[in-house]
Amino acid sequence: MSDKSLNYDKSYYQAHKQSEDRIALGFYYRLAISFVKAGKVLDYGCGTGHLIKRFKKGYEAWAYDVSPYAVESVKVVAANARICHSPESLKQNTFDLIVSLHVLEHLTNPLKTLSLFSKILNDAGVLIYVVPNTSGIGHRIKKQRWFGYGDPSHVSLYSAEKWLSWTESAGFKILKMGTDGLWDVPYLQHIPVWLQKLIFYPMPAIQVITGRLLWPVDWGESLIIVAQKNNT
Repeated sequence: MSDKSLNYDKSYYQAHKQSEDRIALGFYYRLAISFVKAGKVLDYGCGTGHLIKRFKKGYEAWAYDVSPYAVESVKVVAANARICHSPESLKQNTFDLIVSLHVLEHLTNPLKTLSLFSKILNDAGVLIYVVPNTSGIGHRIKKQRWFGYGDPSHVSLYSAEKWLSWTESAGFKILKMGTDGLWDVPYLQHIPVWLQKLIFYPMPAIQVITGRLLWPVDWGESLIIVAQKNNT
């Protein structure tokens, strides 16, 4: 990660409800292990460690974050993980899997980081990353009230087409693309929030239960990309 001047401290994580474990991380873990059954995994932008802690039997877990608060949390939450202090110094062809959840939107040059991922992944290694999706229906409905605009550190908000292009330019082929559904209610005026939850929440819930990417890219809030290092 870059932009180290930003203060991703305890208050930031608490304000964005990222200090504790959450259901979505269980989904991303299940998605990841469906593509890579064992091996060396890096959680790039690991936050407080509640994703990387899940990679135990069969995995060599590594974690990286620019936040000192996050790193100290990882040491407690995910004792199974080794802390990476400088991804740029890692050897080429090191990892079988890299997971990066809601990190690239914080970077001024996401393509540079995607290229780093390609460099440190093994041949045929897999990358899974998640970013806010300006192509999604959530953005189209909420416009300036969209969740992606709610964090000033989101400096790279782009369409699915742009992320796809950058991913391929960095040396990947796309295995799967999808979204996380519509969870940022309310979307509709004059309809109670509780009723909107009944309408919209089943979509992400079904995906969480199955552990699979089911919904098209534009049917949600975030873009989820599963890509493989392309050596052709």
